[in-house]
Amino acid sequence: MKLLRFVVLPCLILLLAILIAGPVHAQTSGKIIGTVTDDETGEPLPGAAVVVEGMTLGASSDIDGRFVILRIPPGNVTLKASFIGYSTVVVEDVQVLTDVTSHIEIEMTPSAISGEEVVITAERPLVRRDQTSMESHVRAEDLDRMPVENLDEVIDRQAGVVRGRDGGLHIRGGRASEVNYLINGISITDDYDKSQAFDIHNEAVAELQVVSGAFNAEYGNAMSGIVNITTKGGSNEWHGSAEMQAGDYLSSRTDVFPNIDDLSVASTGTQSVSLSGPIIRDKLTFFISGKQLYNEGYIYGSRWYLPQGRGYMTEDSTTVLTPGDSSYVPMQQSRNQSGQATLHWSVTPKLQLKADLLGSHYRGRSYNHTYRYNPDGYGYSESNGFAGILKGTWLFNKNTFAELSYANRYNESTYQLYDDSRDSRYVHPDSALTAGYTFATAGTDLSIFKRSTTSNLAKLDVTSQVTYSHQLKGGLQLQLDEIYYNDYTLVPKTKPSGGEIVPFVPSIEAATTTNHDRYTREPVTFAAYLQDKIEYESVVINVGLRFDWFDPQGQIPVDEQDPNVYNPLKLIHKYHDLNGDGVIDLSEQTGDNQYTLAERRAFWYRDTTPKYQLSPRLGVAYPITDRGIIHFSYGIFQQIPEYSLLYNDDERKLSEAADIYGPFGNPDLEPQRTTMYELGLAQELTDQLAINITGFQRDIRNWISASAPIPTSVATVSYVTYVNRDLATVRGVTLGMEGRVSDRFSLTGDYTFQIAQGTNSAPEDEYWAQLDGAEPTKELTPLNWDQRHTLNVNAYYGSEYYGITLLGRFSSGHPYTPEILTGERSGRSIIAGLAENSRRMPNRFTMDLYAFRKFDAGIGQVRLSLQVKNLFDSANPIDVFYDTGLADYTINQDLVLTADDGYFIQPDYYSEPRSVLLGISYEF
Repeated sequence: MKLLRFVVLPCLILLLAILIAGPVHAQTSGKIIGTVTDDETGEPLPGAAVVVEGMTLGASSDIDGRFVILRIPPGNVTLKASFIGYSTVVVEDVQVLTDVTSHIEIEMTPSAISGEEVVITAERPLVRRDQTSMESHVRAEDLDRMPVENLDEVIDRQAGVVRGRDGGLHIRGGRASEVNYLINGISITDDYDKSQAFDIHNEAVAELQVVSGAFNAEYGNAMSGIVNITTKGGSNEWHGSAEMQAGDYLSSRTDVFPNIDDLSVASTGTQSVSLSGPIIRDKLTFFISGKQLYNEGYIYGSRWYLPQGRGYMTEDSTTVLTPGDSSYVPMQQSRNQSGQATLHWSVTPKLQLKADLLGSHYRGRSYNHTYRYNPDGYGYSESNGFAGILKGTWLFNKNTFAELSYANRYNESTYQLYDDSRDSRYVHPDSALTAGYTFATAGTDLSIFKRSTTSNLAKLDVTSQVTYSHQLKGGLQLQLDEIYYNDYTLVPKTKPSGGEIVPFVPSIEAATTTNHDRYTREPVTFAAYLQDKIEYESVVINVGLRFDWFDPQGQIPVDEQDPNVYNPLKLIHKYHDLNGDGVIDLSEQTGDNQYTLAERRAFWYRDTTPKYQLSPRLGVAYPITDRGIIHFSYGIFQQIPEYSLLYNDDERKLSEAADIYGPFGNPDLEPQRTTMYELGLAQELTDQLAINITGFQRDIRNWISASAPIPTSVATVSYVTYVNRDLATVRGVTLGMEGRVSDRFSLTGDYTFQIAQGTNSAPEDEYWAQLDGAEPTKELTPLNWDQRHTLNVNAYYGSEYYGITLLGRFSSGHPYTPEILTGERSGRSIIAGLAENSRRMPNRFTMDLYAFRKFDAGIGQVRLSLQVKNLFDSANPIDVFYDTGLADYTINQDLVLTADDGYFIQPDYYSEPRSVLLGISYEF
């Protein structure tokens, strides 16, 4: 009720006020504005009809000859302008991009011949007049000729994006969790860890928009960037395609990647299909697509041992060791399936309904070095995700429309070795024990994990072109989440009389113990925004204000010195104080005087408080010439911390054993916050060449970190929890170039210099430093993904029937903390650490290639394709041994005589070797 009274109702009143004047906009469309004039006199032609061919979209020019067309889906469209007494003008290949205003000037020629047409081709501008911040747009035709298999690879190629050592994407120096992913205007970010809730395959994408600069007020819950995906829809024309690709890794580096030279065309492959068309022409259309991608991976283990080869056989712990068959086993295999189905219904000229159903399934695993010779002993990750989106669009008039959306989103992730936690193939945890620098010769991974996020999201957006120069936008969004989490490790089952059952029987400890974390939480999120896009010939201004409100619906302990409700440390929390003197004497310490768990819960916790923030946004684009602009943007951005940091272990279960426990979740965390500035110049040098240069700075506050140890009532027991403590600063400059040398050749590139520094790269870093006895972090050091130099180059040569694309990237090395061998004690190396992230890994370079050739075949076309990734088979290190800074050598391999043969060969320290895919497709 508090949410309804103090947040929702005032914002609804605000939105109704906006509706009277006219308001927001859908985040999946663009608009076209322009003028219609007489080409002889230059006079405006009022009342000229301008329509988008194949769509029920259009406008009439006003008294000054100006027109505005809204709600145009991204892609290339054709405009047709007609006026009595003038030849009809057809403008082809007008490019429409999400959130972008396309300018078209139409000059009409007087004609006495009715029906005469003049056809012209629109020139795509190299510099956008309304670009107030850094962003990129990748269209379906661009994706179709790029050597990429998923959208992550496309995002990775955009200016200001760095892929970290852990595979995460970092936009403008932020943590990988600072990005918000949207599909058709609806967020698909799983707020548990800020990842994409499910995969969208490239073939279903109409346009990918990546905003790395200061984004507008309509976007929220992100601090680094926005990834906005617009999917394809149906049409009145039938279109279909089917494609198959197959291939393998082609490399001779068997010293690092054993078995990589065993070629098999079935080890990697993709299959995809799509179909779209009318069900009822001009009324009901559809689009369906699906894709499967399988990859065996490039790292293989050898089945020298079996997981059950060593186990407890008798009461006296006699063990046996059974070898495997020594066959090669892929240790990175993955299978990803995704699909989309869309229906679009034009109910009336003013009302349109659209339904999207999207989903994906993934099963695979990442390399685990310990299990290299026991590859069947560790588990698989599996994830399922889907979203159902219903959207209704109501046209008030030609300049104002509203969109009401509802989405139900669900995704789940699991990790385990066997499907049943009681599976008899699990073996005793001691079976997997290894000494330093040795592989596991038996044993099974006993950890089991499952989580899910269910989200219900309602969203109202309204857009109105109030005047030719002002477009008001406003919107409301309410999101209700349910997070389920269950994480535990199997333990030996015990006898009623005590002691373990032999042979081993797997068992799950109760959720009240420190070995088992299980919870369900239901946070609530609300947001509202208002924005004005002001477009004049001399300046374009985006100004807006966003309001965010979040209720974690959580609880935290009242007494920090005694946080575990299941195992109180203080006597006053275990027993009733019968005489009320504040002291529990011996007479009160009896079994029948203990508090029940329900009684303790009643006084143990206090509720968390809702969090809110106002975020102003401003962007300005100022034309300095007819071919150049200066742009500036500023904004304050906030983001709710990942639910994992709020809720995981938030019951703070600890025992009386001496230790520093944690870090525990803290549902009362404040939102993280960044202030972003950007200043840039974009200039066309010639009709075929444009450059842009953009400088940016980000000041980040309230990053999540681990607290200082919190003492308990037991002197040797303390714990840490997550707090808002870390800070960071990012500054840099991006230089971009786009060249269209001819109709067949294009070249784009960008170079980014960036410095990303902070107190800690990950929230847990402070905790691990404290365990090593380090002082609290007080200075800024390079973050783990501080990549100073990044250069991307994209070259394309081709036509409608053939083409070749080369994607090149050079990047300087990530930082690492060097270690120096200072001595040896009891056969183990003693390591001393130097300054945090004070050295650099080697530089990296890669080149990818995609080539195709099309042939006419009846009503359609056949396309043959070749995709080669890492064309030169470059040995690019993504991690190193910290004592040498090299991926292929550590001093320990000369000093540690007890190490297993091959232990210091780390194939996961390198990026993937050369891979080749051959493909064939048919489309009509």
